[in-house]
Amino acid sequence: MRIRSIALLLGLGVTLGLALSARAQYDFAVLQPAGGLGPSEPFAINASGQSFGHSMTAPLHIDAALWPPSGTVLHDAGGSGSDTLAVNVERKGFEVSFAPGSRDAAGHFIGGTEIRALVAHAGKLFAGNGYWMDEPGPEGPQGAQILVLDRPGGRWRVDHAFDEQMPDGRSRYIAIGALGEVDFATDGNGKPLAKPASILLASTWDVADEDKVFARDDATGAWIGAALAYNDRNAGRRLSQVRSFAAHRDRVTGIDYAFAGQRPQGIFSGVYDPTAAGRIRWSQTPELAISALSIPEFRGMDGRLRVTSFAECNDRLYAAVGQQIYERIDGTAPHWRLTYTNPNPGYSQSGLRGLTAVASPSGHGQALIAGVEGTAPRIVRIDPNDGSEIAELDLREFLTRGWGMGVRYAIAGYNDMTEVRDGRGEDVLLIGLEAVVNPGPQAAAGDGLFNIGRGRVVEGGAWYLIRHSNGSYDLRRIPPARPGQLMVATRSIVASPFPAERDAIYFGGFDASKTPVHDTAWIVRATIEAAISEPH
Repeated sequence: MRIRSIALLLGLGVTLGLALSARAQYDFAVLQPAGGLGPSEPFAINASGQSFGHSMTAPLHIDAALWPPSGTVLHDAGGSGSDTLAVNVERKGFEVSFAPGSRDAAGHFIGGTEIRALVAHAGKLFAGNGYWMDEPGPEGPQGAQILVLDRPGGRWRVDHAFDEQMPDGRSRYIAIGALGEVDFATDGNGKPLAKPASILLASTWDVADEDKVFARDDATGAWIGAALAYNDRNAGRRLSQVRSFAAHRDRVTGIDYAFAGQRPQGIFSGVYDPTAAGRIRWSQTPELAISALSIPEFRGMDGRLRVTSFAECNDRLYAAVGQQIYERIDGTAPHWRLTYTNPNPGYSQSGLRGLTAVASPSGHGQALIAGVEGTAPRIVRIDPNDGSEIAELDLREFLTRGWGMGVRYAIAGYNDMTEVRDGRGEDVLLIGLEAVVNPGPQAAAGDGLFNIGRGRVVEGGAWYLIRHSNGSYDLRRIPPARPGQLMVATRSIVASPFPAERDAIYFGGFDASKTPVHDTAWIVRATIEAAISEPH
């Protein structure tokens, strides 16, 4: 059985049947590798004097072990070849909420390489779990999943599995492209609804190359797909996909819209229609057609532009498209106009990330901030009135100084940036990170490096930025649940939706970076105080 997570408390491991006293002292003897293939790691001692830990029993296969008396490997309790030992992991305010490699209460296998999105909806927490670059275990190939957490301290379960397979046996849906909530209070004519509607939306990476937006029916739990790109216009385009969702009320017509940013076509809009699939009637052509844009040739994109994110700023809707930002001009004939072009894009595969509105330093209205992905990584603040830019943070310099390693490429704000209020009443933004680095003589404390091939390595920790209201930044790391765990990127951050834990936030992530992996997805819960306070 593979160990997916080891519980830690006060720096030592604990699991069911093992007790530790904060005042106790233990003498450890050197232990022989139970599996015979490498070093063994003890984590705790039980009342019988047995040491509990893990040992490598086969290449890339780690099993639980007890020493002494027998030194035998524990048997697989479930008989499926994969058990989870994650229990109440607590590291000074951080705890594991989800670790892959087990089954939920209904028997559904939950693995995953990446948690790509976290969204609060209807008093629950939902997660987009993907299997991109997965090397399946005995459970076999898996498709993308929507996971849900119903209560604090509960167990994650599969809310919906996209388990359709292709004729060759591959999973059709390999990842969740986007996950978002949209709210409607008016219909497609601007008339108020008798009862406002809140709808959770999801998109997928579909290797059959069809674009659908899936909407959840909260009454039944069913997910209903609606075609977004019509008439097979995506035929032959590999992995066309929706990467972002938004909601906005037109300031002229009063119509509430949902928006979907799709590659390669552009931005589609939808209105509430209870007779339509998923209760949203999507436009048959994009409001903003990427093919109609006059766009400079940005290095790294090869003409493949993503609508990475949306933001409402001063009651207007903005979208990040590649290295540019467009504003929606509301009205009976809505259109989009160019507001900003990144003057220093460097090499980038996506461009701008995590578009977010913040209070303007002028004291009047709001400004936009975004993360610049690539070899010239920055956090930039844009004045939406004239498109002028101020670089708030040079990420390459900032991370190099913090880690002692040169940074070659970085991503900040994968999908969004999350606002939380700290204990002093200050609103701060939490921004997830990933970076390709040049390892120096001393790597960042407590972290490994993730080799993604072709001479490239990624900083192996789960790092994030804290942006303060004055525009200053701090760097923080989510402590790994076990020694040597590679968490590789914080992709999504969300405040807890549960009234019983208003002081909590959830982090999710991992980025496979085109490298074969298995059961690497993760979700961590933290108190706001632990997430924001100075590291000890």
